[in-house]
Amino acid sequence: MRKILVIGATGSLGKVVTENLSLQYEVTGTYCHSKHDERITNIRYLKLDVTDKFDFEKLEHVYDCIVLISGAMPATMHGYQPQKYIDVNITGTLNTLEFCKKTKVRKMIFVMSFSDVAGSFYSGIPITTEQPRSLAMTGDHAVYGISKATACDLIEHYHQEYGLQTVIFRIPTVYCADDNVNYFVDGSKRTKAYVQMIRNVVQYQRIEVWGDPQNAKDMPYVKDFSRLIELAVKSKTAQGLYNAGTGSPVSLEQLVDTIIEIFGEDNSIEKVFLPEKNSQPNFTFDMSRTRAEFGFVPEYDLRRMFLDIRENVDPLVWQSGDK
Repeated sequence: MRKILVIGATGSLGKVVTENLSLQYEVTGTYCHSKHDERITNIRYLKLDVTDKFDFEKLEHVYDCIVLISGAMPATMHGYQPQKYIDVNITGTLNTLEFCKKTKVRKMIFVMSFSDVAGSFYSGIPITTEQPRSLAMTGDHAVYGISKATACDLIEHYHQEYGLQTVIFRIPTVYCADDNVNYFVDGSKRTKAYVQMIRNVVQYQRIEVWGDPQNAKDMPYVKDFSRLIELAVKSKTAQGLYNAGTGSPVSLEQLVDTIIEIFGEDNSIEKVFLPEKNSQPNFTFDMSRTRAEFGFVPEYDLRRMFLDIRENVDPLVWQSGDK
């Protein structure tokens, strides 16, 4: 049985990816801060600090593939610590690549932010894998985006220099069925927008529609993403950057109507339009290269995703928070 190492196995993404891979492979998952579910007995868990190259010595030298998910990001950062992006996203990636070289790991899969093409939002043109970089050079995402782009350059170097098979998945926000309902904006904690929308529907029978209702974005579901990782583990030919969205952007209006359908008790939910508020991003990914290489087609549309979230998230989550 092939052996897979998932670095960052206990976060919202890593947990689902790790558990899915464990159905077919012998999986070791690492964590740094988040605890793992001790009821899961078919996965071996180890604590690993990716910024410390000597910490990698505790790992076995037997892995066929490494999936690097862990990383520092604005959505999980209290305050602003740019050095953390350098340490975790750049040094951590370098340490992982060095471990691959030292132990002769044949493949590495990396999860990349879509921050490298931030300048291509709102164009109405699907973003391809060949799109030139357009990193934001201001704001709290700037160093983050720079660090992730640099990590990708390091990965490409190790592919060309040492023959490591490397697969990079560029992701937008991936939606998950868990109780992790908060994130950080400019270092301050906020409730995720879709969570607040669901709470308003459930508790107050109203929902706010911010900005332009026609702005549309890719909304991939974690179960589709975990299947894409599985396909990459199996692929002998995949190499380089692949978009990991849906190719079918969801407008804010569609999102609102679907939340009302799935979480509203009837059709009397009040829609409150606030065009003066900030709109959601407007973008979609060109998924042609991903489909061609992996035969990947998302199984979860928006409605099926929210049905699955409703089924798997404790209803008490929707009963919390402010109006």
